[in-house]
Amino acid sequence: MTAGFFFATPAPERKTYLTGGLHIDEIKFGLGVGLVVKQERPAVNFRLVLTAVFAGLKYVFVFLLLVTLLLALTYWLGWDWSAYEQTIYQYTIYTAVVLGALATGYKARAKGWLMGIVLAVAAWLIFFILGRICGLEQKINAGLINGAIAVLLGIVGGVIGINL
Repeated sequence: MTAGFFFATPAPERKTYLTGGLHIDEIKFGLGVGLVVKQERPAVNFRLVLTAVFAGLKYVFVFLLLVTLLLALTYWLGWDWSAYEQTIYQYTIYTAVVLGALATGYKARAKGWLMGIVLAVAAWLIFFILGRICGLEQKINAGLINGAIAVLLGIVGGVIGINL
């Protein structure tokens, strides 16, 4: 290998010749290509994961805000849904996780199942920590079961999201 000022040129070590007697390395350097090295892409691009998950979390929080406003409006109109309050909140969060995973998978365009898992875990942790801060008495076993359901729904939403 001979060293130049800015680059190194390889000495022809292989005997790969094309028709006409030209060496393959001569053609590559004549075209300005240089040595072609196949670069492996990382399994997951961290920047893509962050942007996709935050895009999904925006959808989660907007959906929850809209549902909260609709529930407040229906309560103000006189509909009493307080007997089903916990069930409504739980299914609303599940729906928000699926919607957020759809947006995350659509934004990422790759590994939707993984993006859905990351979004579901992030949303579950946010709601679990906010519930603790607000003073709700939460059981860790029930929280883990809800988290597992959210992860499964996140996988489904993420897989559907990359195919939209």
